[in-house]
Amino acid sequence: MSEQIGVIGLGAMGAIFARHLMAGGYGVVGYDANPDQMASLQNMGMTAATSPKDVSDQAEIIISSLPSAAAVDAVISGQDGILQSKALANVLVETSTLKISDKIGFHEAMAAGGKSFLDTPISGTPPMVENKTSSLYVSGDKAAYERCVHVLEAFTGANDYVGEVGNGMKMKILANYLVAVHTVAAAECMVFGMKAGLDPKMIHQVLPKGAGGSTMLQVRGEYMANSDYRYEDGTIFNVIRKDLSIISEYAAELNAPIHQLAAARQTFNSAVALGLDQLELAAVCRAVETAAGVERDMVE
Repeated sequence: MSEQIGVIGLGAMGAIFARHLMAGGYGVVGYDANPDQMASLQNMGMTAATSPKDVSDQAEIIISSLPSAAAVDAVISGQDGILQSKALANVLVETSTLKISDKIGFHEAMAAGGKSFLDTPISGTPPMVENKTSSLYVSGDKAAYERCVHVLEAFTGANDYVGEVGNGMKMKILANYLVAVHTVAAAECMVFGMKAGLDPKMIHQVLPKGAGGSTMLQVRGEYMANSDYRYEDGTIFNVIRKDLSIISEYAAELNAPIHQLAAARQTFNSAVALGLDQLELAAVCRAVETAAGVERDMVE
């Protein structure tokens, strides 16, 4: 029988984790509060659990991808949560982006229940996760990480152990700072080039190869070049606003200057004010175009 891996939260990221794990030969026991999220994965061979406790009873290693600290708390400490399971060997690999203090609190709760917790935020867009080019920043008990590393390799491009619980989120905060700044920089560069008379598709083809290239210029630059920002989940601007708040609050605690992020945040606000927040985050380019007086049709 193949090793059973639990996945809790089967949304934009979690569903991809589950598919990669099944493709890698693992059995997957999945749970989502929305039964509709489980249906298509069941057709692919996933076992649908009835609760986080049910997942914990069937799988030692559990991966969670959840939208908020409240959701993670319910999964761990709720009436049918992981801590209600008598299986003491559970390791929870928590991939969400939350406050550092939240992650430390969840680690303490799991430890009090005799279970292990890894603060393991993921860095990458859904297409990057689909292509297995995303990264995990893993923090917590190193022995627990070593138990899980073969599973992590099944759904990511890279995973790095970065020390004690909380360090994973610190690394993710740095990564999200760069994602935000580089996305806006890519948009401004694209519009700058168009105003100079260059074809945006040529800009995207050429610039990422040089010293100024970045992952965001490569990945989100393609959306910008094509003026195609369709995004079926329609929640990415909500995610970036949450992430920017976490970064800003933590930087304030440390008195760390984040001038570039503050400027980028205003451009994201402009995109939301223009009603672009149901599109892919690259639609921030449209806000820059509007400010620059550039008119392009968007792919509908």
